[in-house]
Amino acid sequence: MRTLIVGIGNTLMGDDGVGIYVARLVKDRIQSRAGIEVKELSVGGLKLVEEILGYEEVIIIDSYASHDTELARIREFTPEEFKDTLHSSSPHDTNFATALELYRSLEPDRIPRRMRVFTVDIRPTSTFGEGLSAAVQEAASKLAETIVREIEQIG
Repeated sequence: MRTLIVGIGNTLMGDDGVGIYVARLVKDRIQSRAGIEVKELSVGGLKLVEEILGYEEVIIIDSYASHDTELARIREFTPEEFKDTLHSSSPHDTNFATALELYRSLEPDRIPRRMRVFTVDIRPTSTFGEGLSAAVQEAASKLAETIVREIEQIG
């Protein structure tokens, strides 16, 4: 089974880089396991869907910023539930859920059979800075451990 783990974010925007941070932790733990690829991306919408085409299973990790978030809370969504992503909109793009539906109609055989989206709640920010806050870093470590355990169970 071909599995893709995708960390999404911007490491120059503090906690927004949590998806990439988790992907790096997972990659370090699983080393080069056959059939599993780990990618770091700073895109969403159509570009993200294009990256996941052809895989059987996909795990997406991203931050979730809103004014009602609970800092460092880990959540899991189906792609259809994850309609409000910070990284998947621009005046020239569409959100992930909409892009996924488009590709389901265009290339249904290339859509992964199983997709999961994990998020870590962060506070909205517009300031530059590298590194994660302590709470988000702890959540990222927990999420990476969860993903690694699941990969090990798959075999």
